[in-house]
Amino acid sequence: MSERGAVAEPDWRADWVPVDRRLLGVDRRTLVPAGLVVLLFLVANWALPQIDRAVAVDDPIRAGDVVQVGEHVVFTPAVGANLVAGARQGQSDASGSYPDTAAVTYRGTVFEVITDDYRGTPAELLAQIDKTSRGLRGPGSGFQVTGPQETVANAAGDQGVAAHYDSVDQTGLVAAFVFGGTGVEIQVLGPAQGSPDVTREVAAMLRSVQPVEGSGS
Repeated sequence: MSERGAVAEPDWRADWVPVDRRLLGVDRRTLVPAGLVVLLFLVANWALPQIDRAVAVDDPIRAGDVVQVGEHVVFTPAVGANLVAGARQGQSDASGSYPDTAAVTYRGTVFEVITDDYRGTPAELLAQIDKTSRGLRGPGSGFQVTGPQETVANAAGDQGVAAHYDSVDQTGLVAAFVFGGTGVEIQVLGPAQGSPDVTREVAAMLRSVQPVEGSGS
């Protein structure tokens, strides 16, 4: 947008997408990120709770375990949680890489962390997540946002934003941080009547989400 004149006209070329990059009128480059957000929301809100109810703890978190998500982010799960996706720090694959998604279940609650390249602010990232998944949290899903965005902070003092959503028997939270050029989405889903002990452990896991030391992200 030009700032040189009070009546400057918008540059339509900035938003124009060539025909060969369009699908049903949508820029193809936006389809994969949007699809991933929807998929991950479904995983966090349906698949992982099903796994938590049906599968015994077979990969328990022990004291000192740290989970790494992608190249730049780590978090510390509660002791006794079950690692259902992702990898512990120091257990990368043969190429030295870590999955961009990690999830643990803890006493009926699912805690999932997703990372990707992102250059905006935490508030912008949360708004993007909410816009993409709003249909899934509509009246048919039973989930409704129950309050305004609020500021959250990790143990290192980095600030992010979060919003709560609830249904009749479950409660959830989605939070967003941006560490350098890395966007971080955190999804939490658990029973509406969770115990205070579980709430404290989940809060501690949220505070533990931070950049890998020396990663420069």
